[in-house]
Parts: sequence; C-alpha cells; structure tokens
Amino acid sequence: MDCKDNACRDIESSDLMLVDFGRAIDLEDHCDDCMEARTVMFRGDACHDDMKCVAMRAGKSWSYDVDTFGILACAHVMLYGTHIKLRRGKKERWYLANTLKRYWQRDLWTNIFGTLLNLDEESGAAIGSRARSLRSLREEIDTYTTKESAKLRSFLVRQVTLLPASRDQLK
Repeated sequence: MDCKDNACRDIESSDLMLVDFGRAIDLEDHCDDCMEARTVMFRGDACHDDMKCVAMRAGKSWSYDVDTFGILACAHVMLYGTHIKLRRGKKERWYLANTLKRYWQRDLWTNIFGTLLNLDEESGAAIGSRARSLRSLREEIDTYTTKESAKLRSFLVRQVTLLPASRDQLK
C-alpha cells in the first residue's frame, strides 16, 4: 500500500468495524459552533454502572471521556470476551481488574488503558481525551501495526475463513 495518510491504511479482506452509539450525544444540540463543541462538559451519569467512564464514577465533569472509555470497553471485550471491570489502585489510579496476558503486547495495552482510564489531576478530565494524548496513542498503535502488518494480515485472513460466508449460515 502506498498511502501517505492514515485513512487508507486498511487491511485488505477485512470488514471489521466497531460501532457503539448506544449513548451518543449530539454536541451541536448543546452549542452554537464547532469550536464551542470542543469545550462542552457534562455532569452526571449517562449509562449503566459498568459503562460509566472514570470521570462519571468520580462525580466529575466529562466530555470526550465517555468516547475514550467506549473505545476501551470495546478493546476489553475483544481481548477478554467480557465487559470491562476496573479497580482502583494507589494514588487514585484506575486499572483493569483482569491482568493482561504476556503475549497480548502488554506494554502497548498497559499504556493505552493507563492513558485513557486515568484523570489528569489538574483538569479532572481524562488524560487520553486530549488530542495530543490520542495522537500519541495512535502513533504507537500505527508503529506496532506497521511492524506486524504481515502477521496481522494473516490472522485476519484466517478469521475470514472461520466466519460463515453469509448471515444465513449463522442460523
């Protein structure tokens, strides 16, 4: 693939897409322009207890925190096959209740979960909700996937062979 932007870094033969709009908020309903939408903050709960982002659990204002938590919840289901469960550690830091298996790229996932779960002490917002933090995580993931692209592609091709050709075959 000769692509310069990340938008066309698709893995051929892959139709995997994660979408969860169970609790979506249209920020345009709460502000007058796009720039203002970036600063809109909410308070309170917007979902079931196990899907509350860390800011909600701490009773703090939240915005994109709920989105980054949703990413983590999807990743957790893909890794463990269960809903995300958290535990509080030292200095009010949040961690996964489960331990990462050694062959799951533990350093990468520890950084992703640690960054997106924990709140900045000054702002009270999720550290990972900042564009700079998200960009850094994206670059780390891109570096890994680029380095391991042949292996990842073979795993995806193998998955395609295991899946039924149509939904009718699921019945």
